[in-house]
Amino acid sequence: MINRIFALLIRYQNIAFGSFPRLISIFYWPTVQILFWGFFTNFFMSNENFGVWSTLNIILSAVVLWDVLFRGQLGLTMSFFEELWSRNLPNLFITPLKDFEIVLSLILASFFRTLIGMTPAVFFANYFFNFHLFELGIYLIFLFFNLIIVGWAVGFIVSGLVLRYGHAFEELAWAIIFIILPFSCVYYPLDTLPETLQVLAQMLPTVHIFESMRLLLIENIIHSKDVITILILNIFYTSISILFFLKMIKVARNRGLLFNQGE
Repeated sequence: MINRIFALLIRYQNIAFGSFPRLISIFYWPTVQILFWGFFTNFFMSNENFGVWSTLNIILSAVVLWDVLFRGQLGLTMSFFEELWSRNLPNLFITPLKDFEIVLSLILASFFRTLIGMTPAVFFANYFFNFHLFELGIYLIFLFFNLIIVGWAVGFIVSGLVLRYGHAFEELAWAIIFIILPFSCVYYPLDTLPETLQVLAQMLPTVHIFESMRLLLIENIIHSKDVITILILNIFYTSISILFFLKMIKVARNRGLLFNQGE
């Protein structure tokens, strides 16, 4: 009996530690939790100027907008994974379907899934917590689209990695977004982070999006510099991620990886 149990332990150890993405998932959750709640606690301990309702409004706004990003990324990757799991990719590629048409269809599928999923959440928040997200006005549409674009960029990277390296990288569909969560300044301002991390964090479009959200909610101000920065970063990262995804499709075709995908 001991030998059989030991054999299973070796198997499970090889599964968990023999894959780099699975290894990351073991360590990153505790680290992300500590970093996130540590920065969050420091922010509220050092700022007592916000009232209860204004604080709640800022937190709920951040929750809703962050979920837009997460649902956008998950909607894109799950749509692509369905093709992998059902072994339908070879069928798609023998049709006249172009690669860029796959990209556009994944983007549209993600957009509609996110829109449908977030609509009831916003109305429930409005009904139960008197939370008026639409007070952000037209700028809300700008923030919404740019957050979902960040989600698309991450989704194409994850989808490309899974297509190239196999299903072990599927865990990144849930992990990679939360790896950048502590550094995206979703629930606390940029100056809460250590100075060295602030420089790196400003390379993320999410930082500028959530900083703009808080500035709009607290002071009702919009800086054109932030708008331009968000657009430039999103265009750059989205272009790189789509090119990477298209490159992985080409590699998968050349190496015959399409027929090795699926459950």
